[in-house]
Amino acid sequence: MPTYAILLRAVNVGGYGKLSMTDFRKILSDLRFRNVETYIQSGNAVTDSDLSPEEVALSVGTALLRHTGSPVAVIVRTHDQLEKLIRGNPFMREAADGTRVHVAFLVAPAAPTAAAALESIVKKYPNRRDRYHLAGEHIYFHFPDGAADTKFTGKALDKAIGAVGTGRNWNTVLKLHAMSKR
Repeated sequence: MPTYAILLRAVNVGGYGKLSMTDFRKILSDLRFRNVETYIQSGNAVTDSDLSPEEVALSVGTALLRHTGSPVAVIVRTHDQLEKLIRGNPFMREAADGTRVHVAFLVAPAAPTAAAALESIVKKYPNRRDRYHLAGEHIYFHFPDGAADTKFTGKALDKAIGAVGTGRNWNTVLKLHAMSKR
């Protein structure tokens, strides 16, 4: 039975999108997912299911819409996908400080215009030393000055890259990978 990491966008961040992890675990259990575990309060879970990744995302998204009354982007990755993502990190040396390297998990591959859009963000804020690496359904980021003031966030980033996503720091990526190894 496949094991999946489930990442939710914009829950328990900035005072909106409240979803307790207790409720999230119950929703996943009610959907008959097995071995449900959550990690921190930002909408991360690891679970087993016979469903495909697309079916997992759809069923979780539908259940969360019923529970919260608002749509929630649901991104699903397998253990092998996380493994490949970790091996492909172009900022591995910088990842020693797992809070300064992040990954944006996208619901679909970035648009062909995404690289130019990301580069325009870099040029617009020359005092920031942020770097990025576009890799299909992921974007790796290195924030040497910290992530708090980065401009690579939110709906403006979604529009620029042509896909909805959610970010996690490197420590969280590694933890989800470890949790999904079963």
